[in-house]
Amino acid sequence: MFSRPPRRTGGNAREHGSLALPQCEHQQTLHAIPESFYPPYKSNTQNNGNTVLLYSKKKNVAKQAEVFVTSCIHMGYTPMSLQTLSNAYRALTSVETSDAEIERRGRNLITLALALAALALLYIPIVIPHEQAGQLIPLLVVTMVIFLVAALLGRKGMVAPGAWLVVGMAQAAVLIATASGIELNVRSTSPFYLVLGLLLAGVMLSALQIWLVFLLNLIGLALVMGNVPPEIRASVEMTRNLTSITILLLMTTVIASVGARSIRQALEAVQAARREAEAANQALAMSNSTLESRVAERTAALEQLAAEQQAAADALQTSLQAQQDLNRIVAELSVPVLPIHEDTLVVPLVGNIDSARAEQILHSVLSRVEQRVVRSVILDVTGVAVVDTHVAGALLRVANATRLMGASVTLAGIRPEVAQALVGLGVDLQVLRTVASLQEALVRNTKADSR
Repeated sequence: MFSRPPRRTGGNAREHGSLALPQCEHQQTLHAIPESFYPPYKSNTQNNGNTVLLYSKKKNVAKQAEVFVTSCIHMGYTPMSLQTLSNAYRALTSVETSDAEIERRGRNLITLALALAALALLYIPIVIPHEQAGQLIPLLVVTMVIFLVAALLGRKGMVAPGAWLVVGMAQAAVLIATASGIELNVRSTSPFYLVLGLLLAGVMLSALQIWLVFLLNLIGLALVMGNVPPEIRASVEMTRNLTSITILLLMTTVIASVGARSIRQALEAVQAARREAEAANQALAMSNSTLESRVAERTAALEQLAAEQQAAADALQTSLQAQQDLNRIVAELSVPVLPIHEDTLVVPLVGNIDSARAEQILHSVLSRVEQRVVRSVILDVTGVAVVDTHVAGALLRVANATRLMGASVTLAGIRPEVAQALVGLGVDLQVLRTVASLQEALVRNTKADSR
């Protein structure tokens, strides 16, 4: 379907085939025919930058369609969207129910009822010239109203009453035509149209209700035949027609009921699968929620553990710093450097002297010598338990370094056993002045100052 906009005046025209087509001023959209319909051949046409694809089994058909579409586009026609039509149909045939089977039958009821109502409406102009138009037109109006009521019942979810209205109207019309036709012609085919009612019932009613329609057809047909004159009813032609009609109705009923039952079973299977999928989705959602909560708990626990570890690391770092400060203080206290005069330092040594402590002694003495104007340093080894080669070497390094900085070194407090050990080891202490005690060293240092 195409919609025509108001005619435009002016503008340039472009020749297309044998037609003078106006230029398009606005871009318009044309929904292309699906490729699955006609895959072998493609043809393109441009709509102000929008490509229109046409597919056809034959090239000439595609070319004709291309010319037609291009002409429509340049003349201002716009094809109606199939999606819009689909949405309108869905809105028109919507059923107020949550049951998929009732919704399916309700949509069928609305579609058929509206189609039959439209057919009745279109038939009114046809019967106007008829001699019995005064009787037929009210009958058609009533029929159209009944079909519209059936469609309204279908939209409200009352599918069975609406379907019985449609089927009843169809079967009543056929039975009336059969009763009037048989009296005029034994070979009347009107009874065969009872199949239409069964076909309508097959798409709007359940399987059990379809069989009920079949029984009502037989009862109605029997009532019609009961009013037929005996000589017509007993004819061979009538007997053959009734047998054929009964067999046809029976086969139609079987096929319609089997189809309705199959569709219902398929819908039930689909609904069961949907419920299972929804249950699985809910279970998955719960599992995801549980998993997320567990992940959140584990994350919180890990964050707390990381915070505790960080606090422990900070505490350890603080402890290490305190330990280092304590070691420094202990090291300083283990090597006291005491100024007893402006230019004299006394270094009392106690305990064992290892490599680390020897370096600490050297560093402390040299630092104090640098800070003060010192001319004499007294190393008191009275408290050193063992003086071996290693200790003697350390003392010599202190003495040499101190002398290089301009101060003399006196070694005080050498006990007899220490002197014997140094002699036995062959240690040369000539660079050091040695005295027996710290008191003697201080006396000699005083005398030297007085000179």
